[in-house]
Amino acid sequence: MRPTRRGYAVAAVVAAAVAVGAAFGARSLDAVVLPGVVALVAAAVQVWRAPAPGVERALPPADEPGTTGTVELRLDAPRTYPATIRDRLPAGVAVAGSGVDGENADAGESNEASEAVVDAAIGGTVSYEIARRRRGRHDIGPLAVVVTDVLGLFERTIALDVREDLLVFPRVRRLSGSAEANLRALTRSQRATRRDEFDDLREYVRGDALRDVHWKSSAKRGELMIREFTAETDPDRVTVAAGVAGAERPRGEAEDGDETDPSADPLADAMAEAAATVCLALIREGASVRLSTPAGGVDAGVDDTRAMLDHLAVVDRGPVPALDGEPDVAVVVDDERTVVRFDGRGHRFESMIGEADGEGRPDGRSAVGADVAADADGAGPDASSRAGRVAPASGSRRGGGSSG
Repeated sequence: MRPTRRGYAVAAVVAAAVAVGAAFGARSLDAVVLPGVVALVAAAVQVWRAPAPGVERALPPADEPGTTGTVELRLDAPRTYPATIRDRLPAGVAVAGSGVDGENADAGESNEASEAVVDAAIGGTVSYEIARRRRGRHDIGPLAVVVTDVLGLFERTIALDVREDLLVFPRVRRLSGSAEANLRALTRSQRATRRDEFDDLREYVRGDALRDVHWKSSAKRGELMIREFTAETDPDRVTVAAGVAGAERPRGEAEDGDETDPSADPLADAMAEAAATVCLALIREGASVRLSTPAGGVDAGVDDTRAMLDHLAVVDRGPVPALDGEPDVAVVVDDERTVVRFDGRGHRFESMIGEADGEGRPDGRSAVGADVAADADGAGPDASSRAGRVAPASGSRRGGGSSG
C-alpha cells in the first residue's frame, strides 16, 4: 500500500500546517491538520481492509486477425469499492482503438505486450474491447486490481493470476470468381474419377445418399441398391498438403513474443492463411477436405470446419508433409511467394484473391468467425463434444491473489 499523488499532497499540507503551528502557535491551523490526518488515516484503513475480489473473465469467440471483440470481467467481493483493473494483453492482442490493433500494427511493436486499463467498481461487471492482431493462441492475463479509497489518497495493488486462452484463426481471404471456378472444376473432376472406382453393391440403408443408388441394378432386383466405392477413397474428399519450403525458423525470431504465439513467423502465417482460404473454398463447393501440415492431419467438411481452423491457428512452419500419393492441392510458401498447386499447375496465391476481399461486417466480426460462433450457439449443451460445433475457444484457469 502506498499514497497516491493526491495523498502525498494532503500529507504535505498537513505537515506544513503542523510546522507553521509549532513555529508561530497558530491554533487556527488545527482546522487544517485534524481533518487532513483523519482523511489520511481513514483512507489507509479503507484501502488496507479491501478484500481481494474473485474475478471471472469471459473472452469473445475465436476469429480472424483484424476483428474486434469484447472482454467481460465479473468482479465479486463482499463489499463494493472503487478500483482500477489492469489486464495484461500478450503480443497478438491489443486494446481496440489503441493504434496498434489489427493489420495497422507497427512492425516494431508486434512483439510487445500491453495492458487494458479499466476503472471499475468491485462487485459489478466491466468490459473492454480488444482487437485481434495476429494468428495464434494468446494467453490473456494475469491482471492486477489497484484498490483506491473514495478520496483517492492511497492505493494497493492486488495481483491475481487469472488467465484465459484466446484463439485467433488465420485470416481467410475471399477468392476471385475464376479461382473459385478452378477449384469447383477440381472437385467435380475428383468426384467423377473416384466414383468410377466402385467395389460392390449392397442394399439401401436409410441415410444413404440417393446419388449412390445404382438404378439399373435396383430395377432388376426390385429394391434400391447402393454402390460401394473402393476402400479408403471418399469420392468427395480432396487432399490438401501445406508447408514452407526451406529451413526451419531460427529460434531467435520469436524471442520477444509469447512462446505460444506462432505468428512471429510470417511464413507460417502465410501458409496457414492460404491453406485456410483454399480449404474453406473447397468445402463451400461441397467437398470434404483432408488437410496435412507440418503439425499433422485434420479432416474438415461442411459441418466440421472448427477443428481445421483450430489446427491452422497454431501450426508452425515446416516442410510440406510427405503423403502416400500426390495431394490434390499443395500450398507451398517460400521467402518470396505463396503458390497453390493443383491440376498440374501452380497459381500465385495473391493472384487468386478477388476484388471484394477485405469487406468486413459492421459488428467487427469476420464471416468465418460469425459462422463458427453461430454453429457453437446452435449446437446445444453437448456442443463441445462435436467437431466443428464447439464452444468458443476460451479455456479458464483461475488462480489466487496476492497483495502488493
